[in-house]
Amino acid sequence: MEVYAPYQGYHGETIAVRVRVEALEDIKNMSVTVFIWGSKSQGHNPWGTSFTVIDVTDFSSGTIKEETYNITIPSDIDPGLTYGILFLDWSIYRTPSWEPQWDKASFRATYVKNRDYENLQDKYKQLETELWNSRITVYIFSATTIALAILTVYLTKKRKTKLINKTSQDFESPCL
Repeated sequence: MEVYAPYQGYHGETIAVRVRVEALEDIKNMSVTVFIWGSKSQGHNPWGTSFTVIDVTDFSSGTIKEETYNITIPSDIDPGLTYGILFLDWSIYRTPSWEPQWDKASFRATYVKNRDYENLQDKYKQLETELWNSRITVYIFSATTIALAILTVYLTKKRKTKLINKTSQDFESPCL
């Protein structure tokens, strides 16, 4: 018995659950039911669905049954892992008679993702990038402003020095 379900899904989506059953020896009165469980209301209420794969059927050795079942994830299910439970009931021939058997097994089904949360994360990453770009722009603007201020002070001092030198030369020249 094998059960395949998508690893991830979203609220309101329909997922395909594929079930494969193979008889390794003759089996009588076989029944297979699959339950898929999750939670609602932040874990306070259960959600579940079930489907019957095989209902009291005889299988000869080597028989394979494979089917796909469409399950709709409720729009109000909690994000997180859903799980499945298999219930199996059958009879197998053991000398001198058919012996009833049963088993159950659990498995991880589909992780229900929260689309709103993912959209919020995407928006956060976008805003974070915009903030980083704004900071870089401010740093560049600040560096440019400081460089221009230093250049202005330097050129102003250089000009004053030239003016002072020129003025002192004008005073030192002989008058006729």
